[in-house]
Amino acid sequence: MRESAKRSPREIMGHGQGGMAATPRDRRHEARRHRGSARSQWKLPRATGRWRFLADASAVLDGSLDYEQTLANTAQLAVPEVADFCVVVLRGEDGSVRWAHSAHRDPRKQALLDRLREFGPPIATPEHPISKALRLGQPQLDSDVRRHLVLDWRESRRLELVRALVPVASIAVPLSARGRTFGAILFVVTAESGRRYGTHDLDLAIDVGRRAGSAIDHALLYTEAERAARARDELMAVVAHDLKNPLNTIQLAADVLLEEEDGEGGRRGIDRHAVGAIGRAATRMQKLIHDLLEVARAEGGKLLVKPRPADPVELLCDAVDAHSSMASAKDIAIEARSEGRLPSVLADRERIAQVFANLIGNALKFTPAGGRVSVRGWSAPPFVRIAVEDTGPGIDPQDQARVFDRFWQANRKQMGTGLGLCIAKSIVEAHRGEINVQSAVGRGSRFEFSLPLAERGVESLQLESA
Repeated sequence: MRESAKRSPREIMGHGQGGMAATPRDRRHEARRHRGSARSQWKLPRATGRWRFLADASAVLDGSLDYEQTLANTAQLAVPEVADFCVVVLRGEDGSVRWAHSAHRDPRKQALLDRLREFGPPIATPEHPISKALRLGQPQLDSDVRRHLVLDWRESRRLELVRALVPVASIAVPLSARGRTFGAILFVVTAESGRRYGTHDLDLAIDVGRRAGSAIDHALLYTEAERAARARDELMAVVAHDLKNPLNTIQLAADVLLEEEDGEGGRRGIDRHAVGAIGRAATRMQKLIHDLLEVARAEGGKLLVKPRPADPVELLCDAVDAHSSMASAKDIAIEARSEGRLPSVLADRERIAQVFANLIGNALKFTPAGGRVSVRGWSAPPFVRIAVEDTGPGIDPQDQARVFDRFWQANRKQMGTGLGLCIAKSIVEAHRGEINVQSAVGRGSRFEFSLPLAERGVESLQLESA
């Protein structure tokens, strides 16, 4: 009795070890149970592998905004996980279709794909899977492409190449984003691998196509934005350049009129005031044109910088001297000081003078009468760091990330182009330095930038800056 209590009901009924033999029904039940368990164990790794692959695919596709690189990544990530070879096609605004990229798991067969590409996109008839995917915007699964290979590829030379690739089944998935279909991916398995396509493969191909479509669309948008920015900058440079000559003429004429002596009293005073206004307007326009051209050069990598060993204390003192009259006129104290002895730096004196002109000019512009502007430098190898501090109103924290953007101004009522800090940043970075801002509303602002020590070498910096 005690032994029976330890045994399971199955053992008591004679179905356990040492008992009666299992019935056919029991054996069928046991076999089904083991098959179900095996199936579950098979599905779990397959699903886990699929999601891991999709996660890796997303990382690869999101890894670049370069258009051609994204197309290459799209083709390469599909082989061999999803296909033995794949082809990416894109549809233009005019409806034309082009073969964008392709990849084959066998490097020797890649040459066949490259030769096939010379004939144009792999679309032979309106019923070809790619044609239907583009037209309908729906994935197309063809479990046996061999049935209509001759119909799809009537041209003998192309048919010969396609047959050499020995395709067996294909999936064509549209590339779509923002409500439009702009291309398709053709996934193909071949007789050499012995693979076939089913519904699970279709789901995976659709997921890959969705991710690829989003990545390619982002790359296209980025490319279009870059193209638009280049066109705008080129136009800006041309317009600015063409405006310089007539403006020079206006300014010279205004200067001549102002220098002429005339004894007409009050009338002459009115004329001189008007001519002076013309001259000031021309000067502001000249400054705007100069700044626009500087920004265009900086963004085109053509900002000319010629660094030479320089004494940073001299740079500080020259900058303060150049602005002392303006500071005195506004009743603002201005000073230059250094913390200890400063080593020589690599600097293009004229360019760094531009940086100081923008930073100190802004500080004087926004600091009220009775305030202070301080320019100081200190050694922080491998740089000398320089700070321009003021006791002005400060900059709102949400605006500080934008202060070096083109055309940004803290106060739109103040006269200026909004390009000064952008140019200052470009000049400092051309010196291999960096620039930043620290500010609090009501507590002034501090702009800090760095210049490399002269011992780092003149030659290499010159070459890269130019």
